[in-house]
Amino acid sequence: MLKYRQIYYVVTLLLVFGLFSSGVFAQNYQVKLMGLPKGFHAHDAKIDSATLILFANKQISQLRKSGYWLASLDSSVFYADTVRLYFFAGRQFDEINLSVYLNPTEEAYVSERRPSIREENISAVNKRMDEVVKYYENNGYPFASIQIDSSRVVGEKINLYLSVDPGMLIKFDTLAVSPEGLLKDKFVARYLGLNYGKYYSQIRVDDIANKLENIPAVSLVHASNSFRLHQSKISLELKPEKVNYFDGILGFIPSAENSKKLEFTGELNLSLKNLFQSAKQFEFHWEKYTRNSQSLNTHYIHPVFLGMPLDLFLGYDQLKQDTLFSNRTLKLAFDYYPSGRTKLRTSYENLLGNELNDGSGQSGNFRIDYYGLGLEFWRLDNRQNPKQGLAFQLDTKVGFKEIEQDTTAQMDVSQYQFSTRIQYYQKVKSRSVIYLAGSAGWMQSDQLYLNDLYRLGGLRSIRGFNENEFFASQYAYSNLEWRFYLEDNSYLVAFVDQAILTYDIVTGDLYDNPSGIGVGMQFKAAGGNFLMLYGLGRRKSQAFSFDSSKIHFGYSALF
Repeated sequence: MLKYRQIYYVVTLLLVFGLFSSGVFAQNYQVKLMGLPKGFHAHDAKIDSATLILFANKQISQLRKSGYWLASLDSSVFYADTVRLYFFAGRQFDEINLSVYLNPTEEAYVSERRPSIREENISAVNKRMDEVVKYYENNGYPFASIQIDSSRVVGEKINLYLSVDPGMLIKFDTLAVSPEGLLKDKFVARYLGLNYGKYYSQIRVDDIANKLENIPAVSLVHASNSFRLHQSKISLELKPEKVNYFDGILGFIPSAENSKKLEFTGELNLSLKNLFQSAKQFEFHWEKYTRNSQSLNTHYIHPVFLGMPLDLFLGYDQLKQDTLFSNRTLKLAFDYYPSGRTKLRTSYENLLGNELNDGSGQSGNFRIDYYGLGLEFWRLDNRQNPKQGLAFQLDTKVGFKEIEQDTTAQMDVSQYQFSTRIQYYQKVKSRSVIYLAGSAGWMQSDQLYLNDLYRLGGLRSIRGFNENEFFASQYAYSNLEWRFYLEDNSYLVAFVDQAILTYDIVTGDLYDNPSGIGVGMQFKAAGGNFLMLYGLGRRKSQAFSFDSSKIHFGYSALF
């Protein structure tokens, strides 16, 4: 029966289209919908005659998605300024046997040409139809469509036979990037997965803006997509961003051992975000934060390493803590982005810990090989300067540790790490933003030393204290800020930090619950950003006091 109704429907619409093309009814009509089932939400409309066929098709599609799989257009009656569309809805079926007949194509669904039949409910049928179309759209056929070929009623069930029309096969043409000299066209095409000659993928096209957010050196102004001669031509207009920076503080302080001598101290930071016009990144951070303590952190990021959808991460860290210990860490990681706002990481770290002149036995001589997995995702309005949204990070590591107890003895143990961080930004008014963050970490081993532990305190964790003042094998802390924006990158801030820290190492344990409060400001200066925070800290052995207050500040010269 459905086939006959479809034939009548097509003939009727062709006649109507013929009249429209001759100009007889080139006007607006008030459309009245007749024969629709009770409870079906559809409204009369006033539309142009040229869109009448599309309007009728939309109503039939909505009926079928609601379970009226036999729906069709019976007839149409025209008056002076009104047209009545009479629909046949038929019965509503909740149980469906679905068969999808897939037309042979060059690439899509090669392994699924045999019909797949199973019982479904209405929502599952609609989901299945969407999945089939999306598969074609992401495998070279952006104009694919699926429709009911025929149907058969068996008792209280209906057998639906669907057919797929893949449409034209489309491949990506050469990607165009402007302005020239900012990013290489070939690199951007590989980074976005839009290589020349590759089969068209709608999901990759939709993800362009999200993936470009992960390249700090540029921002997307406009993206266009046009189809011609079986090819998709994508053009991107980018804007350069000032994200490279160099800053530092160098100075001399009197020596604690000899007041006539001076000691060198300070901090240097260098960040390059777009080496060789291919978004390669290099970071260098050095700091001497006490007389005998200093740290060095460097890393290099190579996107789409060897043409693969992986980013290579190489890192080198060195930490010397007074006369207690010295740690050296080598890092190797591969980052994979399943989407523009999700990152997966697999990593390897080699940590070499050396005891210096620590007679207490708190520090140890050991070597650890860590193997890790990480997850990161974000839903932010602007990743570089967020004011609304959520970000989450999770890291897990399993380590195999070799401990040198003396010149002849050695102990092998396992070591585990787990850390997580969540950040939330919420606009409360046009200029006010609430920032809330929570972080936690856990480390477990049969033999833990002081130079195994997490380091906390300072500008990036618990403010109101010196950098890396705290040691912890387990920690949890929160950061709460209220920011009042004067300009896009300039704001006043008030903050409260609260933490719980503990460790249990070979020589003893510790518990503390430090707090930090303070105010500050960040403002955009000529050529860079200046940040200054004034904080007070409290811990078990220290109450809030202006005598122990800390000033955290820094200037980043952007270029």
